[in-house]
Amino acid sequence: MPTTPEPLGFQDLVRLRGRRRATAGRRAPHRGVWVPHGSRDTVALRLEALTVVRPDAVATGWTAALFHGHPWPPRDPPLEVATGDRRIRRPGVLSRQFAIPDGQHEEFIGPHGHPIRVATFDRALFDLARYLPRDDAVAALDGAGRLGVDARAAVPTQAELNRGVSRRGTALRHAALCAPLAESPMETRLRMFARDIGLDRLVVQYRVPGTPYRLDLADPERRIALEYDGEHHGYSDQHTRDVERRNRLTARGWMVIVVTKRQLWRTPDELAAQLLRAFAERS
Repeated sequence: MPTTPEPLGFQDLVRLRGRRRATAGRRAPHRGVWVPHGSRDTVALRLEALTVVRPDAVATGWTAALFHGHPWPPRDPPLEVATGDRRIRRPGVLSRQFAIPDGQHEEFIGPHGHPIRVATFDRALFDLARYLPRDDAVAALDGAGRLGVDARAAVPTQAELNRGVSRRGTALRHAALCAPLAESPMETRLRMFARDIGLDRLVVQYRVPGTPYRLDLADPERRIALEYDGEHHGYSDQHTRDVERRNRLTARGWMVIVVTKRQLWRTPDELAAQLLRAFAERS
């Protein structure tokens, strides 16, 4: 990492290299900002490039969560930054018009030596909880549990520190739905689906007594389990283990209902009827 910031702005490059060679061997991650062509395209690099033209920008939301190592990011999220009351209008940038107070963001050094400011992980979760749709927000909060952060505590703490901000109540409602033990975003979506049809008392990652098995979602009283069938379950060895596991659970009186992505997205009414019928039969 350079000890002094490398010039990335166009005018600085002109002064250093001359107008004709200013951008030779470079590419522009943002308008007016140029980085060496071989630079790895990372969240830190894109944030650093934006900071050259807007040094007041503070990464938040998914950008900050990714920076802190969130395990369940969406694919190719925009660069999300808090910019006070001056919006940034650039392709690939999501500008939030609020300021993040001191103490709720940290300063790091970007790949080319420029300072970048990033919301703390707790503050990033608070902003995700404020702005994302319910299922996306709860999945983001659940994923924080994989890093040892319980969003059920982190988000209310941030809400108390930011009493005047918009969507504060939304963030608190989403945090109340969080289950830090969830092991995948689709497991969270299945839990929210079940909740919406009235199955709102399922235990997350329930350990079946006397066995080594944990169930994604379970009603221990009725002995009904809901399991999300992820892509990795299709491999032969895993499939064999899954069949053996379900057979052993069935022998102990459990009904294991396996749910696929296709059912959740394409045939939700049929899935709802199946689940409600199963729970009614064991009531």
